[in-house]
Amino acid sequence: MNGIRWIASYPKSGSTWLRCMLAAYTTGRAPQLWSDVHAESPELEAMLRFGDLPPLRPSEPVLVKTHFKADVPLLRPFRDGTAKALHLVRNPRDVLLNAMRLARIPRDDTERGRAFARDFITSKGLGLRSGPGGSPGYGTWPDNVRSWTESPGELFPHADVLTVRYEDLRADPVTRFSEVVEFLDLGRPVDGENIRHAVDSATPGRMRELAERSDRQGDGKKRPIHLGDRTEHDERMRTGGSDAEKPSFLGDGKDGQSLAFLGEDIESAYQELVHGDSGFAHYAKQYEYAG
Repeated sequence: MNGIRWIASYPKSGSTWLRCMLAAYTTGRAPQLWSDVHAESPELEAMLRFGDLPPLRPSEPVLVKTHFKADVPLLRPFRDGTAKALHLVRNPRDVLLNAMRLARIPRDDTERGRAFARDFITSKGLGLRSGPGGSPGYGTWPDNVRSWTESPGELFPHADVLTVRYEDLRADPVTRFSEVVEFLDLGRPVDGENIRHAVDSATPGRMRELAERSDRQGDGKKRPIHLGDRTEHDERMRTGGSDAEKPSFLGDGKDGQSLAFLGEDIESAYQELVHGDSGFAHYAKQYEYAG
């Protein structure tokens, strides 16, 4: 089956890790630079920045990654050309902490951390004031999840949809990634040996090596981006500046973390959010993130 296969997720939900595995699987070799990952599953946001777009009706399977909601007007032209939509969902608590790290807020900077967490809780996601990761097209966390899990039948009438929890992928990457590859239907039978090779190619250690190698070889500008942090990075690359003071794009993959280190009131406010009657609470409970 030809057509676009969206790799969709809210920012900081683990799509870079998944795309590294996909790059290793489709090429048969571990990606050495960020550009190797982009070549197999380009980011729609980055393509737009450089005046490019995926084909509207591909004559082969095409992987495209995005953080946009499924219902943004920008995706309407791809209505008939979309064959699959893989939605990767992650505990929003860990999304918050991962985004806070990328915003250069260390855990011991309690004042800034509390402000960041309050904004996330109030905005129900990465608001524009939350630094890297925020964009109007991404919406709130529940709006983003809803768009890819409940609306695709209307938005992409020819598409199959699969939602995968990041935590399940972490717990059993071989089994879950095999399911992902089978769902995406990339034009050939699923190969178990290639599945295991792809998983081994995207361990945290190997992904850190990939990031470091990319920076050393001048491929750092190809690293995964969010619209919120690209301008500053581009300026560094243009002027020859260093990214040494900028936190690694890659997190440590932890899940189920507490916000209590920012104060019990922050943890309590978050608990009220996930146990209330809002859309945020609905999806937190549905995906077992309300603990």
